[in-house]
Amino acid sequence: MIRALISFLASILTAVQAFLLYTKGQGVCFNDGCEIVDSLTAVSPLFFNIAGFLYFQTLFWLLLWGRSGSEYWHKLARLLLLAGLVAEAVLIFFQYRIAMVFCSYCLIIFSFILLLNMLCGLRQMLRGAVLFSAVLVACFSLRFGPGAEKPPSLESGSVAMLAGEQDGVDRYLFFSSTCSHCENILESLKEQNVCSFRFNPVDRFDAFQFSGAEFSASYDPTVNSSFLKVLSVTGVPALVAREKEKTLVLQGKQQIMKYLDENCRPEMKEVDYSGTSTVSPPAYMSPQGLQPAEDDACPVDLECEEEQPEEIPAQ
Repeated sequence: MIRALISFLASILTAVQAFLLYTKGQGVCFNDGCEIVDSLTAVSPLFFNIAGFLYFQTLFWLLLWGRSGSEYWHKLARLLLLAGLVAEAVLIFFQYRIAMVFCSYCLIIFSFILLLNMLCGLRQMLRGAVLFSAVLVACFSLRFGPGAEKPPSLESGSVAMLAGEQDGVDRYLFFSSTCSHCENILESLKEQNVCSFRFNPVDRFDAFQFSGAEFSASYDPTVNSSFLKVLSVTGVPALVAREKEKTLVLQGKQQIMKYLDENCRPEMKEVDYSGTSTVSPPAYMSPQGLQPAEDDACPVDLECEEEQPEEIPAQ
């Protein structure tokens, strides 16, 4: 009876999640991983949750009918549980290797399926462990990507590197040669800054100048534009700050200026960004409440219009 009850509770959870996705466009999640994973799937999360609801409801009725004494329903339920465990193995691999962040809601669903398999006895647990391990081994033996070579690192897209305080943070500033907002960020860094930076343009610079920086003429700007595309970042300037605990992504002049004031200006008060998320690395997230303004960023693949001073109407 306990297995049927757990299946019913899991079906209620997926039904609520599907309802929230349909009515509000966003479901329940305890970290930023859900949004990142959802953005990388070809199927809408709504359909995933509808399928999950039907799956757990089927398990519920099979386990309920099996209480009448027919072993046939229990065998079919155990087969479905093994199939669910195989599917979860693929999703766990996808989150670890492709999305590079774990979705808390997905892990809850995985826990339901794992628990139901464990409650089916030792033989079911051994079968499930063999199938789960086999799928993971097969997935990890594959190479995903257009070529066999290792994808280039962000360092290969840096036109220059500026040394600063060794605080354990790798900062990458993404900008373009036609972006006036980017120029404002660069001028601000020239005036006052104690942080180390790598400068990663999304286009080719004929003559990039920054006092005290170490330059590299062999940088590849396509590495930077491709990286921003993966993160769904459509505008520059953009700043990526990687630490051991998290990776912070900021877009737009206002967000980046605020970060510089709070982290790279010696006279400004430091603010701890660690409370913005508890996602394990290398998750990418923006701090809550710091959405980029519409007029302080330039499109990555288009020239940015120059900032025009406001005209004072004639009296």
